[in-house]
Amino acid sequence: MSISGQNSIGTDIPDLRYVFFTTGDGHYAQADYRKAVTKGGAMWDTLQQRYAEALADPSGMVFFQDNLGFMYNWGENVKAENPLNWGQMRVEMMTALTAGDFAKIIPSYPFDRSLSEDGSLTVESYPLTQGSLELAGLTRNYYYYVPSSYDGKTPVPLMFSFHGINSSGNGQQSLTKLDALAEKEGFIMVYPDGQPLPEGAGILQADSMLAGYQGMWNFLEEGINDMEYISVLIDKLAGTDSAPGDFNIDRKRVYATGMSNGGIFCHKLAIELSDKIAAAVCVTGPMCILSQPKTPKRPITIIQASGNGDPILNWDGTEAYGTVSVDSTIAWWKQMNKTNTDPEIKEYPQTVEDDTTKVTKYTYGNGAGDTKVILYKIDEMGHTWPMGPQYLPIPLIGKVCCQFDLNEAIWEDIKDIRIPD
Repeated sequence: MSISGQNSIGTDIPDLRYVFFTTGDGHYAQADYRKAVTKGGAMWDTLQQRYAEALADPSGMVFFQDNLGFMYNWGENVKAENPLNWGQMRVEMMTALTAGDFAKIIPSYPFDRSLSEDGSLTVESYPLTQGSLELAGLTRNYYYYVPSSYDGKTPVPLMFSFHGINSSGNGQQSLTKLDALAEKEGFIMVYPDGQPLPEGAGILQADSMLAGYQGMWNFLEEGINDMEYISVLIDKLAGTDSAPGDFNIDRKRVYATGMSNGGIFCHKLAIELSDKIAAAVCVTGPMCILSQPKTPKRPITIIQASGNGDPILNWDGTEAYGTVSVDSTIAWWKQMNKTNTDPEIKEYPQTVEDDTTKVTKYTYGNGAGDTKVILYKIDEMGHTWPMGPQYLPIPLIGKVCCQFDLNEAIWEDIKDIRIPD
């Protein structure tokens, strides 16, 4: 694509995967470039139109993402005095990666719309409301979405999603978009902020890579008590026997999900807070070795979703982060729940041709209290949320799995699970 043709996108740009653009009405959208080229028609025409509008808008933004997950500020580039062509920008990015100059590597931008084949923009996520509570001298923030179907009369489920290190409640929304599922299924979705990230901690330290609040969840025995924070937050939102909550919540249908450090934290929640949580979903985060000597308050359904191509939290355990292997995690929960030793196995079809990941689901049923232990083993997936964004390049975090919708799958797994009487 030549710079002189900046007001339109060619159909032969090598390695271009996604186009991100502002829509002029406060939204930010993602378009699948390859699909738009293949489908043509309304999808391609609308992409061209939206692209040109975003470039013409002084405050508009256009980013390109290539097949390795690198993000390029194409709108800024084409407006520069000496713009680079696509090949030159890619060379610059690969040079920065080789040199370890991560400040030049742009994370994916949180989009809330996506371009459909018919040219319309579908909703991917919804505006969140911020809440807070005071605990142990700290202000703890959380962000939540209430579905349009909520009327306050009928109790609804409550789902939490806990972010990874260097992220936040808002970051977890952009990763998972579970609020879109909440709107569809009628539950309240909450994304809490972890405690402030200590200096020098975390995977990525460059502020330019991950701007805004950066936090973590404490699964140790000392330090800020995040377990107490979530327990108090559940009571605030759902109420207690002696006091009503902010919402009419079905206290038997409170679910925990989490990614990475947030997934590790979900294991701790399942062990220590199972009187308030019905089931836990742990994505890329296996169990912390410090949790293994403990005994859960009760049997509880656990779902683990991990990839064997994860370079951050390795399938076989990561000493630096104190995690055991995924296999050991599953074996521990099978023993605690007294499930079947042999699983039911479901292999998901390869629905996306250029996605080499493969999903196999192992369900260990008939556990005590009708519990299950479920493993989604995803060959070649990295430190990512299935169907989520390629939030950093593949050489840094591995691949995203696009073969199935994890959000829909886990909701089917947990939606009928309740805390026993």
